[in-house]
Amino acid sequence: MSAGTGQENQLLKIIAGYESHDGGEIIRPKGTLIGYLAQNTGLESEKSIWDEMLAVFGHLHSMEKDLRRLEEKMSDPAILSNETEYERIMKEYDLLQVQFKEKGGYQYEADIRSVLHGLNFHSFDYSTKISTLSGGQKTRLALAKLLLTRPDILILDEPTNHLDIDTLSWLEQYLQGYDGAILIVSHDRYFLDKVVNQVYEISRHQLTKFPAITAHI
Repeated sequence: MSAGTGQENQLLKIIAGYESHDGGEIIRPKGTLIGYLAQNTGLESEKSIWDEMLAVFGHLHSMEKDLRRLEEKMSDPAILSNETEYERIMKEYDLLQVQFKEKGGYQYEADIRSVLHGLNFHSFDYSTKISTLSGGQKTRLALAKLLLTRPDILILDEPTNHLDIDTLSWLEQYLQGYDGAILIVSHDRYFLDKVVNQVYEISRHQLTKFPAITAHI
């Protein structure tokens, strides 16, 4: 979506559910996860960089604890001597292990490192407190956390702010392979041409659709 009037920013908030609308109807499919990052929104937290990113995967961390608990049970002599109970626990463990793998349980830490590296945090100590970072760094971390949640609909308002050339190139490639819908407001037409396949311009309360090449606008 091409930016210019300010109406598009309000529209994003309405779509994301952060603002009410005066008329019409917004239909959001049940169970659809919408992720929204407002312009220049920094991540405010007293946690470390790593712990804040890890919080996205709390459900996997919980499953991991359950796997360790079941492993301890399976090594218990009392359980080992009870064939029926051992088989029951083994089946529970196998099922949980499959679910854990399907949800990315064996790669989420690598995913965190990949996104942090892509957004130019590779030189940082991940134990660094977020509260000590600059505004631009907090904005990039907010983007990192949102990308790690992998929402069904990803809504980004001017996401190229505070990004250098290398980081911008990484974000373009990441979004090109994103498995979900993406709605972007940006003044950066080169960036839009790289990542979108439909462009909408809002002007004088009118919405106009264009091909992806923003030179038409």
